[in-house]
Amino acid sequence: MVLLVVSVLAGIAVGCVAGLLPGVHVNNTSAMLLGMAPALAAMGLSPFYVAIIIVASTISQSFLDIVPSIFLGAPDEATAMAVLPGHRMLLEGKGVEAVRLSAMGSALAIGISLVLIAPLSAFFLAFNVQIQAYMGLILIAISFLVILSNRGTGPFAGLRERIMAIAWAALIYCACGLLGIAAFQAEPLLTPLVRIAAPSMLLPLLSGLFGAPTLLLSLRSTPAMPPQHKSSPSLSAGDTLKGALAGTAAGALVSWFPAVSAGVATTLTGIFSKKGEHDDRRYLVSVSGVNTANAIFSLVAFYAIGHPRSGAIAAAQSAIGAIDFESFLLLLFVMCLSGSLAYPLTLATGVLAARAFSKVSYSMLNVSVLLFLGAMCLAMTGFLGLAVFLASAMIGLAPHLVNVRKTCLMGVLLVPCILYFI
Repeated sequence: MVLLVVSVLAGIAVGCVAGLLPGVHVNNTSAMLLGMAPALAAMGLSPFYVAIIIVASTISQSFLDIVPSIFLGAPDEATAMAVLPGHRMLLEGKGVEAVRLSAMGSALAIGISLVLIAPLSAFFLAFNVQIQAYMGLILIAISFLVILSNRGTGPFAGLRERIMAIAWAALIYCACGLLGIAAFQAEPLLTPLVRIAAPSMLLPLLSGLFGAPTLLLSLRSTPAMPPQHKSSPSLSAGDTLKGALAGTAAGALVSWFPAVSAGVATTLTGIFSKKGEHDDRRYLVSVSGVNTANAIFSLVAFYAIGHPRSGAIAAAQSAIGAIDFESFLLLLFVMCLSGSLAYPLTLATGVLAARAFSKVSYSMLNVSVLLFLGAMCLAMTGFLGLAVFLASAMIGLAPHLVNVRKTCLMGVLLVPCILYFI
């Protein structure tokens, strides 16, 4: 029992590192832990406890990775779409509330996921093959929804404004798709200056598309970071639950399909979100629900169909092989325990981040974060990754300039996924 608790705490610590450090993902730390498994076994730690550390880290990362997304504009794949509403709340002095809403979304996703495990497992065991056969068409339909959801500006936008908005969204979506295809094909050419783990194009792509544009626009319009107030969430219990339900459902659905990521699930929730203070808050809850539910249902898919749908769970599979029902229940309990501990840890981290950054010149902070993102891309993906970061930043500015929905930027992931399936 003591070893179980120590393993869970170690996993939470690993997830904290992966969640708070831009460019470090739980897939990377899981691969490192897998490589250390023989040495840990020699010290008396069985491979199953290594799997517990990995599983616990996936949940704690899904809670904590919102903090750099909000305060630094440094997203990972699952939180990329949260940067924009989170940054808007930060500029309103409500960065702590944004972190709290995100933590609530992740916590609620755990409870909702427990309810959905049995019916979704039964459904996908029965129809998994048929759905995968049409996955390419499903993603194309999602892409059309992403583009057609743009309706022009203002409450009385006419036909011409809507056509222009759709045309701009389609152009940006296609540009991002081409960027994604080229970047992922060039991924083997990455030569990082600092090799922590296998370099990934996701770092420069997502930092450029979602992080850098927000920081650049903030430099132009906001001379100082407003004081950050520690306030209770202003979203009603009903709307919080609706946001968590939407995010959990999207995260649970995409976790069953190969090559379909949590980023696609956040796109699904973003299609139906609106601009406004109320909708920003509910959307933050949804995005966090996506992230946590995706981690949980990756484990469920591993047990139910024998195919893990995330790098972390694949690493756990390599450590312990197939799992029986008892082992599945134990790993599920580990996820729930990790979430219960990660929730207060996320709230405390959000408060500390707000205190730390509120003492710094906001313009200087934005410049520093931009330089940090560029340096991180250079260090972890080399000069090619830096070039991709700069190109992504230029494309990422486009939706802000022509006032279309930022979900069209997710073409960078959707188009490569479509090509994978068709």
